[in-house]
Amino acid sequence: MSSRAAVAAAARVSRALEILGDEVPEHLQAAGRLRAEHTQASLEELGQLADPPMTKDAVAGRIRRLLQTADKKAAELGIPDTESAVTAEMLEEEGGGR
Repeated sequence: MSSRAAVAAAARVSRALEILGDEVPEHLQAAGRLRAEHTQASLEELGQLADPPMTKDAVAGRIRRLLQTADKKAAELGIPDTESAVTAEMLEEEGGGR
């Protein structure tokens, strides 16, 4: 994952935590907080930072479920979903090549 993609993922996770508030299951919240706090880290590195440590796949699965849960709630509430937190600048290729 490029550093830009990791930053975009962290923005989506932060938005997910905002949407869900206190309704986030602890294990999903913990994975989300790791991604939000360590924007440049790989999934493998996030897994090593977890307590207890998790596999890369476990981290990815929890973050995926966090985003899906938040997007579902956002749709029910009629509010912007997690994708709304990602800006065009986050997605531009490094070096700005056009």
